Amino acid sequence: MRGLATVVFSAVIGVSTAHAELYYLIVGGIGGESRYEKMFLEQTQALAQVAEQTLGDDLRISLIYGEEATKTALESKLQHLAESTSTSDSLAVFLVGHGSYDGEQYKFNLTGPDISDDELLELVNAVPASEKLLVNTSSASGALVGQWAKEDNTLITATKSGGERNATRFGEYWVASLTSEEADVNKNGIITAEEAFRYTETKVAGSFESEGTLATEHAQIEGNAPERFIVARLRPRKPDTPKIQLLRDESQELEEQIDELRMKREEMGTDSYLNALQELLLELALVQRQIDEEQSAQ
Repeated sequence: MRGLATVVFSAVIGVSTAHAELYYLIVGGIGGESRYEKMFLEQTQALAQVAEQTLGDDLRISLIYGEEATKTALESKLQHLAESTSTSDSLAVFLVGHGSYDGEQYKFNLTGPDISDDELLELVNAVPASEKLLVNTSSASGALVGQWAKEDNTLITATKSGGERNATRFGEYWVASLTSEEADVNKNGIITAEEAFRYTETKVAGSFESEGTLATEHAQIEGNAPERFIVARLRPRKPDTPKIQLLRDESQELEEQIDELRMKREEMGTDSYLNALQELLLELALVQRQIDEEQSAQ
């Protein structure tokens, strides 16, 4: 029994890593001052452009900013993602704006009521995507460090703690990293969360050094898989060929069969359920491998 369970678990991990459809949620909070309003708007729009180039369309991009960036709107976007994504997907959340920390609770500043760290993380955790990335470019964002330690979660913050409360430079350089050949260390045309972070961290530190001033922010990264989480492509994604589209249709059908099987778990014996699940997962993994090979050949 243990051997069979191990095989099934391995198949699940292989499928979720290979087959992830990436979804973006980009939030531009309020600036409070005209210079910050302009800055946050530009960064938010730049992130949306990067997302569209990376995906090849805007169908999986959720974007709110300015007066529309309310707590209610953010909750609605995350609840929709919780309903429309599956465990085979991945999610990248980018928060651009100001944050605050009172010594106990962090809040991201929105139009109207702010959203607290507990509220934000609960909503993000409710999204079933197996791999999640949360990039918080705000002041005091380091208050989240240590709160999101979970397998396949990656957390990036502009500061090391809630005590670093100055407006950050991190967002500017993070946006720049996603279109930078310099950030693409292995020159494969793809920017990972790890590559983007290292580039941004270096640029932020360099900006303070060049001014001869004390750094007021120290970025942090947590997680097991930032090196494999793709956040941007330097060149537009090629459209699917008819063959790839057929394979995607087959993959979707298998995922639906897996969902139906899981709903029947209580009605089936453990061995029957695991055998059926293993068969579907392995078939799904083979289809995804074909998709990857076809995409590599484009």
